[in-house]
Amino acid sequence: MPNTYSRRQFLHSAGGLTLLALIPIGKGLFAADKKLMPMTLPIFTALPYIQPGPEGRLISGAEVTRLAWQTEGIPANFEVNFSQDYSFFRSAEIHCTSRDYTGPADKGSRLNYVSSFTSLELGTKYYYRVRCNNNIIIEGYFTTRQPRGLKIRFVAFGDNSFGDPSERAIAYQAYRVNPDFVMNTGDNVYDSGLDTEYSRYFFPVYNADVANSTIGAPLLRSIPFYTVLANHDVYGKHPAKNNIACANFEQNADSLAYYTNFYFPLNGLQDPKYPTLVYGPIKQIEDFKACCGSRFPTMANYSFDVGDAHFLCLDSNNYTDATDDSLQLWINADLIGSDARWKFVIYHHGAFNVGLEHRYEQQMRVLSPIFEAHGVNIVLSGHEHNYQRTVPLHFSPKDTSKAHNLHSENRIISGDFQLDLNFDGLNHTKANGIIYITTGAGGKYLYDTEFNNDPSKLLIHEDHNIEYTIKMVSDRHSLTVFDLDSNELIMRQIDEQGNEIDRIRLT
Repeated sequence: MPNTYSRRQFLHSAGGLTLLALIPIGKGLFAADKKLMPMTLPIFTALPYIQPGPEGRLISGAEVTRLAWQTEGIPANFEVNFSQDYSFFRSAEIHCTSRDYTGPADKGSRLNYVSSFTSLELGTKYYYRVRCNNNIIIEGYFTTRQPRGLKIRFVAFGDNSFGDPSERAIAYQAYRVNPDFVMNTGDNVYDSGLDTEYSRYFFPVYNADVANSTIGAPLLRSIPFYTVLANHDVYGKHPAKNNIACANFEQNADSLAYYTNFYFPLNGLQDPKYPTLVYGPIKQIEDFKACCGSRFPTMANYSFDVGDAHFLCLDSNNYTDATDDSLQLWINADLIGSDARWKFVIYHHGAFNVGLEHRYEQQMRVLSPIFEAHGVNIVLSGHEHNYQRTVPLHFSPKDTSKAHNLHSENRIISGDFQLDLNFDGLNHTKANGIIYITTGAGGKYLYDTEFNNDPSKLLIHEDHNIEYTIKMVSDRHSLTVFDLDSNELIMRQIDEQGNEIDRIRLT
């Protein structure tokens, strides 16, 4: 496989987008090519990228896919058309909101556009075209979610974007396997989840013009990118409340870009007891809320289906209490309501990990019995910048008192373990319990490289040195690839060079 794809080549591979009249002018910024287009265009801070629709369930003929993009604060006249061929006879409705970043660190303003492709069939390829000021500037395509009974492939990784070379290599490896979507385990951008950080570190890498291990890949223009709220999305401090973690709009007016950049299903808690914390000038906070609308704070938790799999995405930040009755009732109802063959749960703070950095942030352990009761197969997390996999396990919490230690890193949850030591993912492929996977080696510097596959390091005294971690690779960056249908699931861990470093099969 060649190391670099041309624009023409990538349009014929996983998906693509043709920039008919835009040229790069800086990191994440694109403007009009005056030789091709005489009319003035706004500067793009994010080229068009695919996002999921508001509905988590699979409904044939009622599927919705979105196309979003961002520009600096100069209004323009956009039109979006789409169809199953190159006729582009259907029009998409466009919605525009703005964010004003004026303040102590003046960052100007930004316009966020999103268009909706509605009444789509499942598992179907569509083509789209974007006009600006009556000129065709972009063409691309996407495929809607696969229905039940068809195979799917997705990739998972987290803790990725800060301009590091390994981030670009992981993006390239993700592109090479041609996934249906990306499931990120949190901490998309460092350090503070700002719009300006997304413009510099995220969009240029995952929506790059070419696929190259030193540049990134054109993933976002053809497949959706799901993620969960993580600690670096809410990385400011609240000066009036003992400097607890919050989104500080006084310090950074472009905080909480998670809520304004993404468009995930809005089937989460409508009025969560523990919402994302915000602090700062009323105008900045009101401007942020106006930009994201109903996404804040509902989109902190959501779920969706693809093929024979159900995905439950949760906010595990230290301002949340996983023992909250309303949260548990919603999780319980969500899992009961799914008839998917495979069930995944995704949250950032790994409940069962052996890394030195975050091993005691165990607040999400209290949810394990609910997950087990409803047939969850795999839980995905990040936070630790490495790869870890447990044996299938059942966990019964005994002391959940520290789950209430909000804003603390000491949230140890003791309990009883039941391990399935017969499962090997090769000859014995039916797992008795949940497999917990930490896949946080998506690009940021690695943690605990000295732990790499050293069994003596994979034990926690507070867990009575129970050997529940069977695999740990901490000396290289990597991503997780899942292939599944109604009968089997194959998980592979791939490093940034494309080498397979772990594999299991579940039936």
